[in-house]
Amino acid sequence: MLKNVLFFLGFISHIFICSAQQEATDSTFHSYQNMADSVFHSHFDSLCFHFNELTFIDFDVSQKSGCESLHTQLLNLTKHLPDDTLSYFWSVFNEEQIIIFNFTEENPEIFIAEPGNYHVELVITNMHGCSDTLIKYNVISIDKMPNIDFIFTPENALFAEYLGEVEFTNLTAPELLRDPTVMWHWDFGDTEINANVESPVHLFSSWGDYRTTFHLRTKNGCEVALTKTIIIEDELFFPDTLKANSDFLPSIFAITNLNINVPKNDLNEFRTNYLFIYNENGEIVYEQKNYDTYKKDGVIVEGIYSFPVEDLSEGIYYYSFYYKGKSKMVHYSGTFWVI
Repeated sequence: MLKNVLFFLGFISHIFICSAQQEATDSTFHSYQNMADSVFHSHFDSLCFHFNELTFIDFDVSQKSGCESLHTQLLNLTKHLPDDTLSYFWSVFNEEQIIIFNFTEENPEIFIAEPGNYHVELVITNMHGCSDTLIKYNVISIDKMPNIDFIFTPENALFAEYLGEVEFTNLTAPELLRDPTVMWHWDFGDTEINANVESPVHLFSSWGDYRTTFHLRTKNGCEVALTKTIIIEDELFFPDTLKANSDFLPSIFAITNLNINVPKNDLNEFRTNYLFIYNENGEIVYEQKNYDTYKKDGVIVEGIYSFPVEDLSEGIYYYSFYYKGKSKMVHYSGTFWVI
């Protein structure tokens, strides 16, 4: 009997003495007079036992790893009775066991600036004064922001001269690139990906502005990326014959290999162009700044500005075109026929 009683008492969180006149109306209070007489030989009328159900303490971290200056949140997962009120006390320690944060919110948000490993402790106390503690070590891992960089040559290339070949030199620390836990790759902006060569030589198949990006990710999920624009230009070509409503000849003045990407607020006004078209008498029949109808890979792309030939009489016409490219400034002039 005594063994059973002691086993039973092991689940009791609080015991106190009550008088014979005290009535246990709460369902968690019970009077066990016979138990008191047999176990404690007490002269009191009864013992009152207060049962508090212990909570199951647990927590998680919304983002456990990343770069320095990490923003994350501590998430309380403790299970408890609906009518029980809990208080929370969080502590965040660094690797030297120094407390860097304390919080009393249930799910606090935190911002950690310094790289390293961090431990988190949660102390929960219920409305009856019962408390429990849980510590998770190295639950947050933060990497130092990696320094990445690269250069490329030539910086501005004519396709006719280099055939689209660009050489990249990776300036990222070799020990970082060769760390097996670090992942990296090149995205050349032309659908080509390279994850094998630190400093690749890449062939671009045509002219254009290619936003080339080097990506790197550490073992703790710290991701960095660096993007630079590779500029490849090509010689411009102009139509020699136009015809309205033709299935075989172009009916609009499209300039082959014309790059129309004019940078905004560019003091150097790169990519600025001027088109003038004259009839055989030397009269201007069309003029436009930043003409944007072009042809690439055999396909005509009609822009905001286009010069159609429907209203022109047959004969010879003259064009004059000024273009300030990234590689060089050019002036083209020539003739075309409208038939």
